[in-house]
Amino acid sequence: MKNLTTVTWAHAVNNKTYLEAALASDVSMLEADIVVGHITGKEGPAIPIMAHPPATTSDLTLGDFLTAVAQYNNGNSKQKGVKLDFKSIEAFEKSQDQIAQFSKPEITFPLWLNADILPGPVNATTTPVDPLKFLNLGAKHPRAVLSVGWTTNYGGNITEGEYSRDQIGTMLRLVNEHVNQTVTFPVRAGLASNSQPVLLDLLRETASLNSSMTVWSSEGDAVEVDRLRALILTVGLERTYLDVPDDLAAKLHLPPPDAKAKN
Repeated sequence: MKNLTTVTWAHAVNNKTYLEAALASDVSMLEADIVVGHITGKEGPAIPIMAHPPATTSDLTLGDFLTAVAQYNNGNSKQKGVKLDFKSIEAFEKSQDQIAQFSKPEITFPLWLNADILPGPVNATTTPVDPLKFLNLGAKHPRAVLSVGWTTNYGGNITEGEYSRDQIGTMLRLVNEHVNQTVTFPVRAGLASNSQPVLLDLLRETASLNSSMTVWSSEGDAVEVDRLRALILTVGLERTYLDVPDDLAAKLHLPPPDAKAKN
């Protein structure tokens, strides 16, 4: 079984300079953000571009981003995948044609479609992306991995929290009713470490979808390292992607890249 914790990430690959650097690097996955906006200096209708709110301009369109990754992968045996983080349902709706070109069965590089579709801990106030619209549009790209998570309010003065059984249950119902493709659940490390029972339930109940969790963290988040390590080893290295700052990853003392995940 593959040890997914060894997959490496480039973040906010939202302009041509970062894209060129990421393609030239050893990272496995390019994470990038999509909003509706304009190419710098150009007018016309708003289109999907690579940028993180509140920015609405970029030097890179979604179409050009995906084309560049596909061209790289055509010439290299070690494929790079992409995680497209949609910040609004409008951005996802307007991106359907571009995604469709790269979600065909004959194109094989990893393609993740990500959004926070439910409100999460701790009393998060960020508006989620419309869950039903996101899942129904995502279903049009069955090759893609749906990466669906919760908005969070954590870090800084907020150092305690967990995913509640209600939050997990709502996600489980949505996925069971609307998803028939591979799914991963992005969970924030400091919250996930306090949520082992409900996360194990979620992954067990979605195992038929080849489900996994993607543990992420922001710099400075409070994380119970021992609890997080226990969660990852209980879920299994073959079902856990790890996208956290290097100092946190080092503290976890996970098995090295050549270690075999448990069967």
